[in-house]
Amino acid sequence: MAPARETTERRISYCRLCASSCGVLLDIEGGRVQRVLGDARHPISGGYSCPKGRRAGDLAHGPDRLTTSFRRTRTGQHTPVPAVVAVREIADRLGALVARHGPDSVALFMGTQQNFAALTPMLARAWFRGTGSHKLFSTMTVDQSAKWVVAERMGTYLGGRQRFEDADVWLLAGTNPIVSGNGGDGDGAVVQNPSVTVRAARARGLRLIVVDPRRTETAALADLHLAPRPGTDAVLFAGLLRLVLTERRHDADFCARYVADLPALAAAVAPVTPAVVHRICGVPEDDLSAAARVFAGGQRGMATTGTGVCMGPHSNLAEHLVAALNVVCGRYLREGERADDRAVLTRHIPARAEVAPPTRNSVQGFRSRTGVRAIRGELPSGVLADEILAPGPDRVRALIVSGGNPAAALPGRAKTLRALRSLDLLVCIDPRLSDTARLADYVIAPTTMYERADHTAIMEPFFPRPFAQYTPPVLEPPPGVIDDWRFFFDLAAASGRPVKFAGRILDPRRPPTADELLAMLAERGRVPFGELTGAPHGVLAGPSGALVGPPEPGAAGHRLRTMPDDVRAELRDALTESVPAPGFPLRLIVRRIREAINSTGTRVPGLVPGATNPAALHPTDLAALGLGDGASVTVRSAAGRVRTTVRADATVSPGTVTMTHCFGSLDPEEELGVNVNALTGTAGAQAINAMPTMTAIPVSVEPAPRPNPEAG
Repeated sequence: MAPARETTERRISYCRLCASSCGVLLDIEGGRVQRVLGDARHPISGGYSCPKGRRAGDLAHGPDRLTTSFRRTRTGQHTPVPAVVAVREIADRLGALVARHGPDSVALFMGTQQNFAALTPMLARAWFRGTGSHKLFSTMTVDQSAKWVVAERMGTYLGGRQRFEDADVWLLAGTNPIVSGNGGDGDGAVVQNPSVTVRAARARGLRLIVVDPRRTETAALADLHLAPRPGTDAVLFAGLLRLVLTERRHDADFCARYVADLPALAAAVAPVTPAVVHRICGVPEDDLSAAARVFAGGQRGMATTGTGVCMGPHSNLAEHLVAALNVVCGRYLREGERADDRAVLTRHIPARAEVAPPTRNSVQGFRSRTGVRAIRGELPSGVLADEILAPGPDRVRALIVSGGNPAAALPGRAKTLRALRSLDLLVCIDPRLSDTARLADYVIAPTTMYERADHTAIMEPFFPRPFAQYTPPVLEPPPGVIDDWRFFFDLAAASGRPVKFAGRILDPRRPPTADELLAMLAERGRVPFGELTGAPHGVLAGPSGALVGPPEPGAAGHRLRTMPDDVRAELRDALTESVPAPGFPLRLIVRRIREAINSTGTRVPGLVPGATNPAALHPTDLAALGLGDGASVTVRSAAGRVRTTVRADATVSPGTVTMTHCFGSLDPEEELGVNVNALTGTAGAQAINAMPTMTAIPVSVEPAPRPNPEAG
């Protein structure tokens, strides 16, 4: 008699690997995901799914998935430990460290994956506030902190930004949303179903400009592609600004109302002629002029940036000049226009046609022992290793890592590893033994995305329309795992500290359920939580009817600062910087792939082609080096070296090398490529956010030495 077949059950949920939050259909058999399909009835993603999202079964059930927490023994081995025991021991060790060295001896690092769970960021911050420490770090200051610096130095227009949905022009710089599903600024531009979104926008008349040293998948769909030499973005944007201003293509009315120093901006960019841009950036003069005319000639549309700009040299300056380009072209919503209100589950914040002036909190906030000040309550991740290693009474001795992998993601890999190994206590919440988890004293095994209840409250800014979705757990979690948020709740309770969530103090004697917390989080929204839970494919809330209001009394005189003195000084430095660096004739840029988001996905068998991250060069560069596809090479920088293989890639500009970041492993048995942060260092970090150069790194590529068969 043949054994009975398992019943296949189809469940509806949404993916939480990136901001796209694509709707999915899961075929579940015997408690395991057998197949993942895009949800064609999903109002936002419309059936789209990416390769890594379709491998969710491997992420949940793969052999490397941790199903219990671990404690490191004195011999360096990880042995299983119940989460409840681990929490109690961690609380005791943290308490002893704080009693001896003070609260600033404890730090929290919040990684990218934490941000795709609605409850974890809030509970992690709630626990951290209770410690009294100032040592808060996140991946925001690994790759996007230049955006915070702009608000510090320029100010912010509070009326809101123009929208992709009704734009007739858009500029994307240093971002490749066709692959990454991210248009750069968390504004809903080209996040969901990116290829269809871009093609539909082009069909309705949008003109697309892409700035990237590589002819990316997005650049291939653009009207104009500007391919500057890596690291010269700031000069290119200064040149665009000069053309817009000298040809009087700017929005004079918006500038008169909201800009304090337009003449200073015009004077600062005046020397950056098309000829200068061509000399420094390698962009043809006619192409620069065409891009300026197309962008300024549109009625609506923004310039947005991604990590290719924010991780490069002069990134604070480049990001500032992109923002200035939007300002002088008036690419913001005016009083009386429909507000860009995508708040559905979160509290509505009225838009007003006024400016929040520059704060310069970076010269007023908490000053760390390394001399850097906090921005928006966070210290730059570029100084985390120094906060751990530099002697002093308040150095970091304990680090909790939530949803991140700093051992792989932070610059200066050797120094980062040395710092993590020197900690008195390292705790990592991770479903796998990442490089950081391998070094940890405790590894807390969390539920994975389809094993927890969730909703999209913190993803709302990424949606093109007002939308919300709830999902219950669709998989039964292994008995030894714990929700990320519950770890922080229990840790606070074990430490004797209250937990404040959604305006109330939670009772540690009666832990709330995930649904109770999700309901609290949605209390101020415009869609009742009960209605949301009854809509498995999500809810399109429709326009709220909110309009951009007038400025508040006393705010009408506030103005944006487009060219403060420190920005002017940075522009002078960018124009006079000598290139190339002696001995390093090429520039290494990092790139993303569809199959992984940072280090998530790199270990799934068969997902990443070749399971590695070779160095890609233009065929002419390979020929000049006498190399062929697959040749072994050494890539060197001033900070270090890696040994890898090369491949020809005609989309890469000559003089450029590209590699995907967050590969490599501390386990010599794992063949997972190499970590490009072995080539980055922390020298030359920028002012304010201590941001080192993590892309556009000067490198050389040379044939790797052949092994000597007679050696040994």
